[in-house]
Amino acid sequence: MQYTPEMATAFKAIKPPQNFGVTLYENDDFLTMEIDPKELLNISKEKAIEITAYINNIKKMLESFGAVVFIVRNSIEKSNDD
Repeated sequence: MQYTPEMATAFKAIKPPQNFGVTLYENDDFLTMEIDPKELLNISKEKAIEITAYINNIKKMLESFGAVVFIVRNSIEKSNDD
């Protein structure tokens, strides 16, 4: 799925929560929205709600352009101190 200039314009119009962002990748048949799991550590309930709304808004916007969107995040490796 090609990430179009129209999608980019709509993406930039959705204001992200403070200190949070996502990365979009093009694939052959779909788009991938990657979330940095470290940005999800130690957040308040209010911030979690704000982030969830932001992610959903981006996903819905991209889908309105016909994209299939996968949302991914990497796991956080435990340190030896844990």
